[in-house]
Amino acid sequence: MMNDSKNDDNEQQLIHLTSMDLDGKVGNELMKSIYGEFIDMLPSRHGLICLFCENHFYLYNPATQEFVSLVEGSLSPCHDHGAGFGYVLSTEEYKVVHMFTQSESSTGFNIGCEILTLSNGDEASSRPWKVIDQCCPYLVTGCALLVNNVFYWTRADKHGNSSDYDLILALDLEEENFRTIRLPNPSSYDEENYMFLVELRGFLCLVDNFAIPPMMNVWMLKDANNITWVKEYSIRFDILDGFDDVYTIVTPLLYHNEEIVVDSNQDSLHYYNFEKESFRRGKH
Repeated sequence: MMNDSKNDDNEQQLIHLTSMDLDGKVGNELMKSIYGEFIDMLPSRHGLICLFCENHFYLYNPATQEFVSLVEGSLSPCHDHGAGFGYVLSTEEYKVVHMFTQSESSTGFNIGCEILTLSNGDEASSRPWKVIDQCCPYLVTGCALLVNNVFYWTRADKHGNSSDYDLILALDLEEENFRTIRLPNPSSYDEENYMFLVELRGFLCLVDNFAIPPMMNVWMLKDANNITWVKEYSIRFDILDGFDDVYTIVTPLLYHNEEIVVDSNQDSLHYYNFEKESFRRGKH
């Protein structure tokens, strides 16, 4: 959970971070003033939290209460296009990825990509960024999602909006190159749908929320090499307590004990049980 308040005098935000487990037990809290007007928290697991604003990045360890500023990323003459943070289990390294505009012309953007790598024992505040050789072929939108050593984004249009739902952009951390992945059945998508990427059970998933009827389809990329998508789940929203078909956005967070934990912008999380085909409200 993150709250922030703006300080106009020095362009800093006072952030308030609170950790909480799935049983509703509150853990450590942090209040910190950091630079930036709009601060985002990147999808974070494996013990560390990553915050960023433009080319400023920060790491927070709730267990030790350590908070560090990373070396600033490259400045963009136009605007930033995306960032990501994750843990690579095979190498026991944390990776921060940052897109930045190298140049802009009438034909589009020249988008660079840089990666910062952190290993156990590294001095995080002094680790350098590495700009990879290949430029990013598309504008991307939102934060990157790391699944099995690959960062994923949805493609954006020239204005930075997520309107092109036919492609996912993938960055392989071992090869340090980009490739594109076609989405399943793109002709079925509607502009009224709300779609995004999540990781469930170790697989990349495309979540497609339908307004009519109110439901969520979860497509799972079972084979990333051969681009094999399987519609793994279909979940009705009208059985969710407090659901509003106009204002409620349901976001799956993780797969836990044979249930999917979802956030519906209510005062507690909900858990969907596949055997019972029903939701239950969490304790917090």
